[in-house]
Amino acid sequence: MLFEKMPNLPLRADMAYMNGNWKYYTMDIHSHGLWECNYIEEGSCIYEIDGTEYRLTQKNLILLDSSIPHKIRFNHEHPCTVLGFSLSVDTEKKTASFPGLLDMLNHSLDICRMLVSLNHALVFPDARSLRGDMLRLYHEFEGRKDDFYMTSLCYHLLCELTRLPLTPKSSTQYYVEKAKNYIKESFYLIKNNEQVAAHIGLNATYLERIYKKATGATLWESVTACRLSAAEELLAQPHIPIHEIDNMIGFSNRQAFYLQFKKHYGISPSEFRRQAVLSHSQT
Repeated sequence: MLFEKMPNLPLRADMAYMNGNWKYYTMDIHSHGLWECNYIEEGSCIYEIDGTEYRLTQKNLILLDSSIPHKIRFNHEHPCTVLGFSLSVDTEKKTASFPGLLDMLNHSLDICRMLVSLNHALVFPDARSLRGDMLRLYHEFEGRKDDFYMTSLCYHLLCELTRLPLTPKSSTQYYVEKAKNYIKESFYLIKNNEQVAAHIGLNATYLERIYKKATGATLWESVTACRLSAAEELLAQPHIPIHEIDNMIGFSNRQAFYLQFKKHYGISPSEFRRQAVLSHSQT
């Protein structure tokens, strides 16, 4: 695709869909818009793009140049559920508040690299983390059709696509890093492992297994470590009452905070504060 010939207009979602049980559906070769993004929710299928076949199965996502003639072939013995959307330039200028296509490519090197390297299609082996936003886009397209909201999701999804791993092996580390980042950002809100897994888009048992293998710690041990680290900082500030800290960092009650803190540091929170204040006064 020659970008220099494209108008510098914002992108828009011209379609968003979730087609379940495509068992008996036959698709003709067709082309449309700029790009199409399809996530395989269930089953398997084959994309034919300009003579090249791409075999996809559950969890896979394909980003393709939809201006090239293409079609999907289905196994008529098994259902296939596809969640997807397609993008084109907004010639009607309904999304003028967003950067134009060329501006976006100039300002995001990652998106530029991804789209320039898109020779027919890219296949991502595990795109479960994008499923939530793709579902939101589909429901919005079927419901209110708020152009600003849908375009926001489209630009966000393009950014997220650039961070998806392109090999099964690297996808494990990708999800571990996403879990680490979420725990660091939201440790005070996390109630259980299922909450972390739901945010990442994985099964909780599977996430716990790969996380423990990669880090040596369980998800909950990492949550607790972040809480205790935050407690250190708060205890060093004498104006913050100790009895408020447990709630601020996510512990269910003061006793749980006290026991975890003393187990980790060997002293109580009040003694830790006394030592911190004394150390500060001596410097």
